[in-house]
Amino acid sequence: MELKIYLRVLLKKWWMIVPIFLITFIATIVFTFTQALTYEATGTLVVAPAGSVGDVRGFANNLDILSARTQIAGTYAEVAASHSVKQAAAEALNLSPSQQKNLTVVSKLRAGTNVLEVTVEGNDPILVADFANQVGEKTMTYAQNLYEAYNITTLDQARPPIEPVKPNRKLNLALGALLGMALGVGSAFLSEYMQSPLESMINLGILDEDTGAYNSQYFSQRLGEEMSRAKRNKYPLSLALMNVDHPGVMRKSLSPQFRSEALRKVTVFLKQYLREEDVMARLEGTTFAFLLPDTPEGEAKVIMEKLQTRMAWTAFEMEKSGVKLNLSGAAGVVAFNCNGTNQVELLDKVSRALQQAQATGYGKVFTLSEDGDQ
Repeated sequence: MELKIYLRVLLKKWWMIVPIFLITFIATIVFTFTQALTYEATGTLVVAPAGSVGDVRGFANNLDILSARTQIAGTYAEVAASHSVKQAAAEALNLSPSQQKNLTVVSKLRAGTNVLEVTVEGNDPILVADFANQVGEKTMTYAQNLYEAYNITTLDQARPPIEPVKPNRKLNLALGALLGMALGVGSAFLSEYMQSPLESMINLGILDEDTGAYNSQYFSQRLGEEMSRAKRNKYPLSLALMNVDHPGVMRKSLSPQFRSEALRKVTVFLKQYLREEDVMARLEGTTFAFLLPDTPEGEAKVIMEKLQTRMAWTAFEMEKSGVKLNLSGAAGVVAFNCNGTNQVELLDKVSRALQQAQATGYGKVFTLSEDGDQ
């Protein structure tokens, strides 16, 4: 089941995945093929005791010393990578300063042996091989006066490499493709995750699709719950209705998209002045309901008056058309006094309070207690 969900997201967000993949992969291609090619060549030298075959005792003694004291062979490795040896090799090949600058030399001993590796990196495959061999020659020349008991001889000469060691184009392109796909898929799932809270609430039937406020079904559920809590815990609870369509611009010949955009802006505007525990819902048309827990009727009236004042002083600009709307509302407020009034009766009373507010004039808030007195 989860696999189907993932595939659905990928198909839905293909328009995001494909461009991200292409941009990343193309950038990888450009980066890879604009890099200078680097070649590597390695020559090997071997360090051995000097002396004739007849002098067996001296040869064996020198061999034991060489095996026990690795710093002797290590010294030769340092000599091979020294500036003086590299300079002598460059002069032998008549290299220019720029050619020398592009060459790097690394010299090391093979573990557990007296074999010395001289590795040269550079942009010219023939030059790196020639330079590695010249470094080996100059190292052998320098070593003749360093330890008389030991000699350095060539084991294998460096050969011009066929393929560059850097960049590894196949590997880079493969990694670029993987990175592009990972970024594209990750962006798609992140986008889906960011949208999912709102969409999931709409799919669950909690939010009104046009405005983003809670819908009437959810509001009815919350009203019943809050009435039960207020009755059980003896705290005040107020209910308010507000119509936001004065002077009737929402009922004029406007497109549904225009009305939806205007109502969304009104919803966002009003919700920012409510408390976290307050509930705002769209009941129908341009009428919104407000559930105000722990709020007596007098405080609820003040809250609704402030909301109406702020709304009246705000011009709501429609992004698509650029039209600015000035809206004002009429509101009715009723308090739940925990005396047996049910949900239907409470809604009926607050509806009558709203009707009286509309009849009195927009910009008014009309309060109505449960016994019918204003």
